[in-house]
Amino acid sequence: MDFILTIDVGTSSLKAALFDAAMTIVAQSKQEYITNYPKIGWAEQNPDDWTRALIWAVHDILDRTRLPPDAIAGIGIDGMSSLMLPVDSQGKPLCPGLIWLDRRAQEQSDFINRQHGALHLSISGNRSDPSNFGPKAMWLRDCRRNVYDASAVLLHCSSYLVHQLTGVFVMNRSEAGLSQLCDIRTGAYSDELIEVSGLDRGKLPEIAGCSEVVGRVTPAAAVTFGLAAGTPVIAGAMDNVAATTGLGLRNDGDAYVAAGTATNVGVLVDAPPVDGHGLVYHSGIDGKWLVNGSVDYGSAGLLWFRNLLGERDFDKLCAAAAETGFASHPLIFLPYMTGQRAPLWNDALSGVMIGITPGTDRRHLARMFMESTALGARHAFRKLRTERPSAAALTGGITNNLLWTEIFADATGMRLIPSGQTEVGNLGLAILAGIGIGSFRSIDDAFALLPRGELREPNPARSKYYDDLFSIFDIAYESNLHALAQLNQIRENYEVEK
Repeated sequence: MDFILTIDVGTSSLKAALFDAAMTIVAQSKQEYITNYPKIGWAEQNPDDWTRALIWAVHDILDRTRLPPDAIAGIGIDGMSSLMLPVDSQGKPLCPGLIWLDRRAQEQSDFINRQHGALHLSISGNRSDPSNFGPKAMWLRDCRRNVYDASAVLLHCSSYLVHQLTGVFVMNRSEAGLSQLCDIRTGAYSDELIEVSGLDRGKLPEIAGCSEVVGRVTPAAAVTFGLAAGTPVIAGAMDNVAATTGLGLRNDGDAYVAAGTATNVGVLVDAPPVDGHGLVYHSGIDGKWLVNGSVDYGSAGLLWFRNLLGERDFDKLCAAAAETGFASHPLIFLPYMTGQRAPLWNDALSGVMIGITPGTDRRHLARMFMESTALGARHAFRKLRTERPSAAALTGGITNNLLWTEIFADATGMRLIPSGQTEVGNLGLAILAGIGIGSFRSIDDAFALLPRGELREPNPARSKYYDDLFSIFDIAYESNLHALAQLNQIRENYEVEK
C-alpha cells in the first residue's frame, strides 16, 4: 500500500500526518517551535526550527508505524501564508523568516496603496498589507540592503522545506495570490506590479500549481530526513487552501467557517473579485478562487477571558456558559481586540462590550464571547458577499464543543457541516498530493473519500433571537468606529502597545 506524507508548517508547530489510500490517518506527529518578537510589530521564526521539526516528525512517524521510507508515494507541504525568507543560492537562510504576524513593512505597504493602489488592486485583486510577501521584500531591500543583495531567492516557509527536500526553488500558486506581485486571474507574475514594487524579478521563484510534482527527494535529503530518495514532492499550498480542500469545497458559492484562534470564513468562486473587500487567492482546484475574511482574534477571546479569570480548565468555562439560556442575559461584544484585516480593514479597531448590568456574571460573559465569534463570522460574510451562504463546511476548535457549534449555526443562520477529520489541512494536502502523483483520477474521486460530521441545523427560535442581536451588533460596530479611531490615536500619541 502506498502512503502520502503531509507536512503543515503552522504558526506554533509543524504537524505531519501519514495517510493511506483511503485518506485515513495512519500516524501523525506534532513538533512545536517558538516565534520571536524582537520589536513591536515584528514577528520572526528560525527556519532551522522547521527543519528540525520535520526531521523529528518523519522519524517519529516511521518509527511508530515500522514502515520503510519507500512506502511513502508522495509528499505535500503547506505553510502559514505571507511569510518571507531570503536564502542564498544553496537555500541557506540569510535571516529569520518574517511570518504573517510581522507588520514592519507598513511604510512600504502604504507606499503601494498611496502611489499605485488602483493599479495594484485591479491586477492582484488584493489590498496592499504589511503582512504580505511583497511589502516585506521591499522592507528587506530598503532596510537590510546587504541581506537583500546577498539573497538568491525569496521564499515562503513551505517553499523553503520543498527546497530542503528537492533542491528546487518554487512558489505554489495559492501563495502567489497574496504575494502582491501576481495577476490574480492568471496566477502568473505581473511585470507591472514587480516594477512598481521595485523588486528584482530574478529573486522570485517560479510558480507552480498546488498539486504539481515539482521535484523529488534528493539523496542528501533522504539521509537528512530519513526519507527515500526519488519520492515525489508537490508544490503544496497555503494552509487555508489545504484546509478548504480538506473540507471538500468544490463548486461556486461553497462556503466554509474555520473557527479557531482566528475565525476564518470564505467562499469558493469561479471568478476572482477585485473589489478589495476580502483576501483573494487561487484554491487547490484549477479555475477556482477563494474569497476570505476573518475575525482575527476569533475564539481567542474566550481564551483571553479564561486567562483573565486565572482558570486553566477551558471546558469548565464552556460548561458555565451552557448554564445560561440563549436569551437570558443579552450582551454584545465586538470581538476586534487586535484590529482587523479583511473584510473590515481597520487596524484601529479594538474590543467593545455593551449591556453589562449588576447581574452580569462569568457565565454570561463566557456565553457572550462564544456568541461574539459567531456574530463576527456572520458580519464578515455580510461584508464579503451580498447574500449570506445558506450552508458552510465547518472546522476548528469549536467543533469539540456542542454548545459552541450550536451557537454558530443559530447565530449565523447557516446549516453547518462539520468535517469528520480534525486535521483538515493535512487531509487537503493528502488529496492534492494524491492528485499530483496520480492516485486519484479526479478531484471528485478524492472528495468522495472525505469524512463528514453530523449536520448542525439552525434552530428557528434561537435564530430569530440572534437576528435581533446581530442588528444591534451591526449598529454597535458602525456607531463606535469614530470613538475607536480616536482611542487608537491616543495609544499612538502615548506609545501604548495594543
